[in-house]
Amino acid sequence: MRLLHHLSINRPEANALRGGRLACYRRTYARRRDPLATFNRSKSSKILVVLAIFVSLVVGLASANADELIRSVQSKLSRLGYYKGKVDGSPGSVTSAAIRRYQLAQKLKVTGEVNQQTLAQLGLGATAPAPAFTGIGAFFEGGPMEKSESDKQVSTIRLCQKTLSSLGYFGGPSNGFPGPALAAAIQNWQRDNGLKPTGCFDAPTLKGLHLTPETQP
Repeated sequence: MRLLHHLSINRPEANALRGGRLACYRRTYARRRDPLATFNRSKSSKILVVLAIFVSLVVGLASANADELIRSVQSKLSRLGYYKGKVDGSPGSVTSAAIRRYQLAQKLKVTGEVNQQTLAQLGLGATAPAPAFTGIGAFFEGGPMEKSESDKQVSTIRLCQKTLSSLGYFGGPSNGFPGPALAAAIQNWQRDNGLKPTGCFDAPTLKGLHLTPETQP
């Protein structure tokens, strides 16, 4: 009797427990039977990953462009005698002090920052932007080495980087890869040597930098 009484008391609780387990099982089974919901969740996750990668690339590109601009400013101020630090594209107190000295000497607004007025005075402003090259071939377009083999073009770029670095125009690595910093360095060298600042390897530039196939080691 006591056992029956005990069972009768706990039967509703047991039924509720079984009902809860059955509902949980039904929800789990329904999710497994719904491939569209699983696909949508997977698709959403992939979209979020792609967006995160895109944002990181945009931020990285902006940072790289800023570094190249600072490097060009450091290189130009170094040639003018205002900057004595390393041409590495990293802003800092030494770069800021050099900018302030240049701004003061040129009777510009003294901010210690790279602004449009200072860039224009340095010849690095928007009036003469560095070409946005997308490939090695664009550097040689229209020049005597336009149809040269790609390995020869890469070695020419590497030699140019070394030469312009030794002359104080280029502060990047001598790796044979083109970019806006190299284009700006070529433009500055061309301008200082009375050539048209194209940023490309035209005949006068190749000859002046001793980069013609005949003069290369």
